[in-house]
Amino acid sequence: MPVPKSDTAASRTLLRDQVTNSIRAAIIDGTLEPGERLHDESLIEWLGVSRTPIREALASLANEGLIEMAANRYTRVASLSGPAHDQAAMLLAALHAWAIEHAGEAAADARKAAAAAASKVTAGVDAHDVDAYRGLQDAVAALIAGFGNPLYTATETAVRGRVKFHAPAADAKIDWDAAVATAGGLAKI
Repeated sequence: MPVPKSDTAASRTLLRDQVTNSIRAAIIDGTLEPGERLHDESLIEWLGVSRTPIREALASLANEGLIEMAANRYTRVASLSGPAHDQAAMLLAALHAWAIEHAGEAAADARKAAAAAASKVTAGVDAHDVDAYRGLQDAVAALIAGFGNPLYTATETAVRGRVKFHAPAADAKIDWDAAVATAGGLAKI
């Protein structure tokens, strides 16, 4: 077997992670609506994969609070919940504060991408626009990706998904002052 000359391995994404990301994105963007029942067969047809990565993805998204499952009864997109947003937002704020405080340790391209993305949503965050708030979460995620820490990135991704999904809930208590501060801090890195 030939030995690679470089010690850097090609990064690979597992099929279950690709499926999880696709379903998560569809939930967050509203393609899959709160309360909508999910059927394995429909997801298999949509994503073109077997049942195993679908079931693994659904279990992962249930752990993130985006899917509700009851054995032999239903699998559905979770209902919007202000308390679910608020609890996740508290943790996400801590993860994001650390990232901004340590931004100098992130890759330069990640810092630039994060600052540019934050600049685009700052006015919307100032105006208390939920979509801009959701965009701000992604802007900080761009910075976090630049740390090269898979555990930090995976944790932030799971919590961010919950925050973004539940943010439109009527009873979500978005801390707009903190969001404005985060956008401003990120835009200046």
